[in-house]
Amino acid sequence: MTASGTEDNIIQFPGARGGRAGGTATQALVGRWEVVAPLLGWGGTVLALVAPPVDGDPVFFAGTTAGCFRSDDLGKSWVAVNDGLTSPYIQSLAASPRFAKDRTLYAGTLGSGVMRTTNGGETWGPVEFWGGAPAVTAIALSPRFPDEGTILAGTQSDGVYRSTNGGRTWSAANFGLNDLSILALALSPTFEEDETCFCLAGDGLYRSTNGARAWRSVTRGIDTPAVQAVAISPMFPEDGTVFVGTEDGGVFRSTDKGASWQTSNDGLTNLSVNALWISPRYESDRTVYAGTAGEGVFRSTDGGKSWKHVLTDALENPAVMALATDGSGKALLAGLHQGGVWRSPDSGTDWDAANEGLAARSMSTLAVSPAFHEDRTLFAAGIEDGVLRSRDGGETWQRAGDGLPGPQGLSLAVSPRFGADKTLLAVLAEGLYRSTDGGAGWETIGPDDLKDPRMVTYSRDADGSKLYVGLASGAKAYLSENGGGIWRELTGPYKDEELIGVALSPNYSQDHTVLLATFSATGALRQSRERAPGARQPFREDAPQSAVTVWRSFDGGRNWAPIIEQLTSARWVTFAFPHDYRGDHESTRNGFFAGVGTLINRPMWGGKQLWMAERVGRPSTAILSLAISQGALWGRSVYAGTSDGVFRSDDEGLSWHPVQEGLHSRTVVAVALSPTYHEGGDAFALTLGGVLHRLVRD
Repeated sequence: MTASGTEDNIIQFPGARGGRAGGTATQALVGRWEVVAPLLGWGGTVLALVAPPVDGDPVFFAGTTAGCFRSDDLGKSWVAVNDGLTSPYIQSLAASPRFAKDRTLYAGTLGSGVMRTTNGGETWGPVEFWGGAPAVTAIALSPRFPDEGTILAGTQSDGVYRSTNGGRTWSAANFGLNDLSILALALSPTFEEDETCFCLAGDGLYRSTNGARAWRSVTRGIDTPAVQAVAISPMFPEDGTVFVGTEDGGVFRSTDKGASWQTSNDGLTNLSVNALWISPRYESDRTVYAGTAGEGVFRSTDGGKSWKHVLTDALENPAVMALATDGSGKALLAGLHQGGVWRSPDSGTDWDAANEGLAARSMSTLAVSPAFHEDRTLFAAGIEDGVLRSRDGGETWQRAGDGLPGPQGLSLAVSPRFGADKTLLAVLAEGLYRSTDGGAGWETIGPDDLKDPRMVTYSRDADGSKLYVGLASGAKAYLSENGGGIWRELTGPYKDEELIGVALSPNYSQDHTVLLATFSATGALRQSRERAPGARQPFREDAPQSAVTVWRSFDGGRNWAPIIEQLTSARWVTFAFPHDYRGDHESTRNGFFAGVGTLINRPMWGGKQLWMAERVGRPSTAILSLAISQGALWGRSVYAGTSDGVFRSDDEGLSWHPVQEGLHSRTVVAVALSPTYHEGGDAFALTLGGVLHRLVRD
């Protein structure tokens, strides 16, 4: 709880008892969601595939940039299985050899380390690492994992970790590695006896013959360090066969357990190999598959001596990232970059797209035209698909990136005068861009010294001649009063912290109110700077904690004061202003909402503002997006998009009610409301993976 003063005159809310909400008539009007469309159709980027050993029909899991999906019908259709998964960026999957009995699956993620499910994906939980979760890029389990508990986890920058007790404890396993960026891991099918495993690092291929306690480079015959994939023969103890795929040298094969290598590229017309898969019946069928960066899938039926092209012509994005077969070796799935999953029921001869229900697009932003009731225009953006536009209320979508330098869309802002000026702003990794024709074309704008841009926002204030824009990079914030033509850098006591949020008052011309949110990884800066009034967590020099601070300025960013301070590891903040907010009217019932990590900060009104931090859903429910409808006090709705669905409040945030029915995924990355929502207009929810929903009111 954070207060902006020491004297608080708390005003009771209608229906409140002791500061908590009672029921109101509007709270019963919850509604349900209907799917409007998956943006750009089903599919997306699939980085990992696994088919655990099961009794009965095969089961496939797909690890994507939007979480984990499961298929029980050989990949024909998919359902999201993300409950408890705290990072959607899955880089690798590994199933227990006794999955049919223990239902255990591990996922290596960026952001949350290793995640584990023991019920076939229904729920996930973290596997703890001392010192925090690393970015995990590879996972490998011992073939006798249920008995002896060995797991290897390869990381983005910390090398290999090893556990011999099922992930309860870990130790670094990097002796002999010269590069600690790990791409892939593979264990011998008789690992318990021979302790042999292979590691693909940034500088080449390594082998260990003592269970990952020590590594040695094994690149004799491999003429490139850019190794990307590895696959071990199921008959490895007898035939010593290992395959390695490289970025520019094709496939290399070893028949002496990795001691020496020979090229194996006859018929392979694309030498950039991202994925390899050996048939579980390799001893008899000699089948190996290679997934390439530009020409789809190749198949060898003679142990890698020659290759035949089996999948490319039908692919729009022929970059294959993962391959897997079921236990019979017949059903083959290929995971693609932005192309979803393709399936072959006959070992690679015939193929078809298999993406029904697979929503794996990294979309994070949704914006509604201020003139939506007339133009039916929506915009969306994501880090792989850039800027998208719909002119029919979300039914169909087109790319709106002509003139943009890349696809990494980070933030969008639509002009409050869009109905007349057709202007919107987009932040990409390369900079800030403006379109004045509704997204048909773009031009570069922004401060000359702009680096690492993160987010952009308009004030909804459109009554005067000026257009107010706020812009934040990782280290600097800027303000423009002419729509982005001229910029002024904002400075303040937050200068050494990371900027993670910016917002402008909807009535900026009158109150000159700016909000900034900053993140400090250690909290050390809080020793010397001003604390938020009412902040109760003392700084601990012996154990500094990460924190988010929300700063407010009433004079256009010249002077600042911290108003909310929250201990959290979350690096995101979402703001929502009511349309009539006035920062210079603090003595009235007036305030905004701020979502920080798992808490929604809302005001309690009086002579001074007192901020209450409350949760919705479960204690771990993350607040990802907030939106407030127009309307008078007590006559408007607040929506929260969270990792556990949508919640709505009709009493200024005193109570929250789930609005979950019909959502394709539990995780809602964005909520957006039509300007006429209070008159019966639309509410939209964008779920993880890029599926748009519209609220159907009961």
